[in-house]
Amino acid sequence: MFKHLQEIDYKLYERYLTLEKNIKAGSNSFYDAYLDLQEQFVKEVAVFCEFDIKARETCGELLRRDDIKKIFKEVLRVDDFTYTKMQDYTLKVNAHKHKGEKNIQIDTIVSYMRIIYNATSLFAAYKNIEISEFDANYFISIFGALEKENAVLKTEMVKLKEELFVSVESGKLKDSDIVAYKSLLSQSEIDKLDLEEQNKELHRQISKLKDIKLSSMEEKLNKTIELLTELTSSVVENRAISYAVGDTICGAERFKSYVERAKEELKND
Repeated sequence: MFKHLQEIDYKLYERYLTLEKNIKAGSNSFYDAYLDLQEQFVKEVAVFCEFDIKARETCGELLRRDDIKKIFKEVLRVDDFTYTKMQDYTLKVNAHKHKGEKNIQIDTIVSYMRIIYNATSLFAAYKNIEISEFDANYFISIFGALEKENAVLKTEMVKLKEELFVSVESGKLKDSDIVAYKSLLSQSEIDKLDLEEQNKELHRQISKLKDIKLSSMEEKLNKTIELLTELTSSVVENRAISYAVGDTICGAERFKSYVERAKEELKND
């Protein structure tokens, strides 16, 4: 629903992606990312209108300027509620930076995202850029998604490690697989990464553990096939010996007749 930002300025869309990542992580960094996005958007509008802006002019300062306020309200048709909220959220984010804030909540995220959507979509419409509808359910669905995925991945990784541990310790795996197993990062090392990087590393480790497990199964299958081959050879040899004994005792022709007789008896049983 924010694809229109790509058409306005791809850097804006990159800011949005950072914001979305913080929503998935359920991180309070959402506030900082939100202000970065809104500030860059307001500056984008100002530059589009060829206004003179200072490099260090903040989002709050820009939104208080009469010329910018006029463009938003009279040209882009941003309603008073949305514009006031843009100013209000700027103040709240700055307060969050200085005083700290309780953990971000989904209702706050939806409210903030609706405001930035309203403002940016009107600018996109003014530039004849296609826009899509705002979908609050999308943000509800992704909120904290990285943390949920993290828990599932950790459980899967622990299970795979436990399945392979005995084989590794007893040296029942190939040397290369044992080396690969022991080279995996410990949980404490993974926990030092941010959630997104943790999940990437967990996916990598799970893939490696599955490869080791598959390699172990293939090794066992190969050994089973070897045993079956040896058994088959033994059976053939035993039959050959029995035939040889039969030939020796009663002669080849009579032995063949006994074989045929035995076959007929088997059919009639």
